[in-house]
Amino acid sequence: MNPTYRTHLILSFLNAGANSLIWTGFTIYQLTVVNMSPFQLVLVGSVLEITILLCEVPTGVIADLISRRLSIMLGMALSGVAYLLQALVPTFPVIVLGTVILGVGITCISGAYDAWLADELGQEHLGSALLRGEQVARVTALCGLAGSAGLGSIALGLPVLVGGCLFIIGAAYCLIAMPETHFHRAADDERTTWHRMATTLRDGVWLVRRRPYLLRLLAVLFFFGLFSEAWDRLWQSHLVLTFDLAALTPFAPIVLLAALIGIEMLLSIAAAEVLRRRLRSDDQRQTQRLVFGFTAVMIAGLLIYGLAPHIGIAVIAFLGFSVARGLIGPLLSTWQNVQIDDSRVRATVLSLGGQSDALGELTGGLPLGAIGNRSLRAAFVTSAILLAPNLWLLRGRPVSEAVSVPEPAELVDG
Repeated sequence: MNPTYRTHLILSFLNAGANSLIWTGFTIYQLTVVNMSPFQLVLVGSVLEITILLCEVPTGVIADLISRRLSIMLGMALSGVAYLLQALVPTFPVIVLGTVILGVGITCISGAYDAWLADELGQEHLGSALLRGEQVARVTALCGLAGSAGLGSIALGLPVLVGGCLFIIGAAYCLIAMPETHFHRAADDERTTWHRMATTLRDGVWLVRRRPYLLRLLAVLFFFGLFSEAWDRLWQSHLVLTFDLAALTPFAPIVLLAALIGIEMLLSIAAAEVLRRRLRSDDQRQTQRLVFGFTAVMIAGLLIYGLAPHIGIAVIAFLGFSVARGLIGPLLSTWQNVQIDDSRVRATVLSLGGQSDALGELTGGLPLGAIGNRSLRAAFVTSAILLAPNLWLLRGRPVSEAVSVPEPAELVDG
């Protein structure tokens, strides 16, 4: 087996296993062991987003100038240290510190990993390698759910501790076995710099001004980000606190949450396969209708989840919401990409989309956390209201116009 391909599969296994071990019951750990409030849960999410936004470019410079292998190894080591700190010292200040370290680690890996894989395998093999890695990750994640339930039943901090150790093992593996034979340091005018970032932003603003549909897509992504931080940080708290999950069953809450997440993952895999077989990527009308429909399901799921009088109804709402949300991401990506016929514009549009989503998360996170501190039900109902404008933005006929880079003469005339 190709050494790069083998390394990719092993790192996919370690990353997915570690994340599944940690995040299955991480919210319960923060709630019950660290004694964090709903507002503090959302606050650490906002700290993570801010750290990622601030560190994305500097860590990209490290990967471009020095070594992508080094950047990936550093990112995994920092991620491991972040989780080990939070497992060994369960206090809120340490949780915040660990979140900052984790954000830096995430940015060291993002971008550098795909660039490393493309360099070592070649662009023609990148897609199939990423797909195989995703398949390995999904199987590993299901195993991680079982491991998290078992370890968490002994001590809630144990899955976090073991997951952190897996990240450290991954960093050590990168040091020993990760090949980097095709990396060439970028020339000065090709490196990721603040100047390049400013140029990309300028081009993106110009495109939005010239192509009004881009503004609509950015607004859609903003509202998807606006509601999401409260859901990501508080949905487990709702089951544990509002419905007193521990009193309803002899099993530990982390066991039930692991089972629930496992069911959601299986349903999502099946739904994605059905959608893949029926989706016509070039039919924008179909894609827009599907995004509209899944958004409506998400809004209904948020409302029902927040207002559910019984935990059984809340579980059904969770499953419906989560499956719909999982399907919307690829649909939005398909809808954007089918209209863009130039790689330079494609990078600009997708980059702006990611920034718009992050801005939405930062804007909505803390206010929704403050609401959740008073009432978790009110936080989910408010999240549904914040997502509702997307039904208006997604109405009507889809735009079929493709975006292309104008000729220099057009730029001068404009």
